[in-house]
Amino acid sequence: MRFYTDRFILSPGPTEIPYRVRLAMARETTNPDLDPDFLRVYEGVRGKLRRLLEAGRSDVYVMAGEAILGLEAAIANLVRPGDRVVVVANGVFGEGFADIVRMYGGEPLLVASESWRRSVSLEELDRALEKFRDASLATLVHCDTPSALLNDLMGVAKTVKSYGVPLIVDAVSSVGGVPVDFDGWGVDLLIGGSQKVLNAPTGLTIVVLRRDLWDRIERVGYRGLYLNLKLWRDMLDGKGVFPYTMADTLVYALDEALNIVFEEGLENVYRRHRLAREASWRALEALGLESYPESLEHSSPTVTAITAPRGVDEGRLREHIWLKFGVMLAGSWGRLEGKVFRVGHMGVQASRTHLIIAYTALARGLKDLGYEVSEGKAIEAVEETFK
Repeated sequence: MRFYTDRFILSPGPTEIPYRVRLAMARETTNPDLDPDFLRVYEGVRGKLRRLLEAGRSDVYVMAGEAILGLEAAIANLVRPGDRVVVVANGVFGEGFADIVRMYGGEPLLVASESWRRSVSLEELDRALEKFRDASLATLVHCDTPSALLNDLMGVAKTVKSYGVPLIVDAVSSVGGVPVDFDGWGVDLLIGGSQKVLNAPTGLTIVVLRRDLWDRIERVGYRGLYLNLKLWRDMLDGKGVFPYTMADTLVYALDEALNIVFEEGLENVYRRHRLAREASWRALEALGLESYPESLEHSSPTVTAITAPRGVDEGRLREHIWLKFGVMLAGSWGRLEGKVFRVGHMGVQASRTHLIIAYTALARGLKDLGYEVSEGKAIEAVEETFK
């Protein structure tokens, strides 16, 4: 039998959507192409994102499409055939950047592709940039979700900037849970998403770009339509119209999600995520489990990756927990498939209550599969962290 009435989504995105965000999607809609009120809401969302990401001197766009849209748009608009791109490849999504670079005729130069358990070494990155002086771009994934790895964005940006190379950052799983100073750190283009820490529905891409990057975009001369960033500049910024019809209900949801973040206060939001990371690590240690990242500092405040214990089928474990207890955990993929499973603590999930639910269900699931653990110690670890 199942032992639940409510279900809890504790995967690292898409995440649980709060009631207020769901309610925002029910507001009356008109025609977003023509309604000046919708344009005002959209501009308000852009302003809130500038504040969230400390990007007051940069351009911000919210595009209709899952966050992969933004990753491809970045490469499509900035990479010409034959361009060499330094790719920090210490994770599934890190390596994924290399795939997109190849699709557009570029040559990816992989850095840190062997170690997926720690942030990229700045010394190794510096050596790569020195070796590949003809590289035209660099890419980084801030939080590589499949391994819960957190890269040192500030350090990487400083290192890359010293070589005069533009830096593209996938911050889809960190925006809203980890501080980002876009202007201050010297990031050139950043991609975020709606369905992770911000707890809004899937379907919106956030693109932030430094204004002096437009010169390179013009030189590359991407000629496609849907991914074309110049259309957003020329039509939205230039004429106050959208390049294509926006998903207005999703924008209303993102607007309310950002309201929730700012009502709590950014300092508290970030501290809560750091506590969630610590509580999650302490709970898994109490269960005799091992985190995949080698230390807390290399692990993201938004997700914990756990090495599957010997003799336990992590897929069967997660299925059992979902069907019996109504708690959804996540597996991984790529070289980590079947070896790692994950607990998401993004946005509303980064709380005492959610983590107690996650680790109680995990402990009971392990017991049901014959793995002896103490759920009481796990709960105590969470409680002690959040006291």
